[in-house]
Amino acid sequence: MRIIITGATGFVGGAVVRQAIANERITHAFVLTRKPLPEDISKNEKVTVVEHKDFSTWPPEILEQLAGVEGCVWAIGGRATQFPDVETAKKVSIDYTLAAANAFVTELAPKLPEAQKFRFVFCSGKFAEWDQEKNLKAMKDTRRIKGQVEKGLCDLADANKEKFEVWAVRPGGIVKKHASLMNTLTANTIGVIDVDHLAKAMLKIVLDGHADRIVETNALLKI
Repeated sequence: MRIIITGATGFVGGAVVRQAIANERITHAFVLTRKPLPEDISKNEKVTVVEHKDFSTWPPEILEQLAGVEGCVWAIGGRATQFPDVETAKKVSIDYTLAAANAFVTELAPKLPEAQKFRFVFCSGKFAEWDQEKNLKAMKDTRRIKGQVEKGLCDLADANKEKFEVWAVRPGGIVKKHASLMNTLTANTIGVIDVDHLAKAMLKIVLDGHADRIVETNALLKI
């Protein structure tokens, strides 16, 4: 399968790229990035690095490079507190994601063989909230932003059922792959996931799909 990966300079996206290279079922990964990547990734024969400065626009020259791609693992975004302000968090997490998904539906999905659907896996977060008016006490901006992206993607999939599928994974905390055994056991108990396990799970979903559109941590741990 030929896939798109975003967020490769980040914690989760970087793990997805490494696991995609190791996965025999992933035949090629188009890594979309605004920054240069390390040579061990950029020079790998399974990887094509596509430098794209503005994820809110998708010009023909970018989409032409992606023709024939069958799915995407989207790992751009994070907690709202990681951005300078909430508006920037919304732009990166909501606007960029939905602009890309719409471009993929319009330009990439129709180029796939008949009856094959483009698959989009979004890295969301635990407790994402679709109801933008709901009174939230903890992490309200992050939860509303993630929920708005999830709903936007699902609405897009519902409007294009014949050619576009979406899944949103909701990890809680994410630990490094070299976490101690005790930390790993504790993480699994409280709903946190190892970053490599998360990456493998997202790749498994883009390859094979999943019964549920929203995939919570407990389900991710079983993949």
